Amino acid sequence: MSDSENYTTDGDESIDFSDTSSYDAENNIVPYQFEPLNRDDLIEDDINRLDLHDGDDGNRIGNTNCCRCNSCIAMHTERESVCCRDVEQTNFKLDVFNEEGHDIECITDHPGFGTVCLDRYVLETAYYQYRQQYGVPQQEDNEQQRYVAYRQFVRWCWGYLGREVRVVLPSCAVQRIRAQFPSQQYEGFQDL
Repeated sequence: MSDSENYTTDGDESIDFSDTSSYDAENNIVPYQFEPLNRDDLIEDDINRLDLHDGDDGNRIGNTNCCRCNSCIAMHTERESVCCRDVEQTNFKLDVFNEEGHDIECITDHPGFGTVCLDRYVLETAYYQYRQQYGVPQQEDNEQQRYVAYRQFVRWCWGYLGREVRVVLPSCAVQRIRAQFPSQQYEGFQDL
């Protein structure tokens, strides 16, 4: 078949594919309209904004002065010392939920957080999908649950980031996941 062929629909209408510009305009078809958005620029904007910590002068390490949700913990690095209210994606989740008549300040108080990030059965199912897709080996139970919970949180708030793209999670979310799936030692955020 060539691009210039005509096709007939059930209503005996003829569609000429040789002139795609008129076909697109007439039917409101926009090229690439169902393709995923390039999120690299959004993620980079988030990272740059968080790296600057407007007006903090490097004073975030070892304290929770920057916390606006009242649930953050002191982190070991400035980069990890982020409140959920500092992150556009978590702020959006909170705003949408609060517009429905609720009044929560922290992403960990959102009912979706518990379901998506803390429910053992949801995490077990997500782990099987991850293991099938990437072939990762079985880990110690709490370590595996924590790792999958972090991944679930990112998927829930950011959607699809792309392969080997990482974001810093808010301190409050990290703290709540660690409390649910404790360990003797934590690694913190790791760049690739």
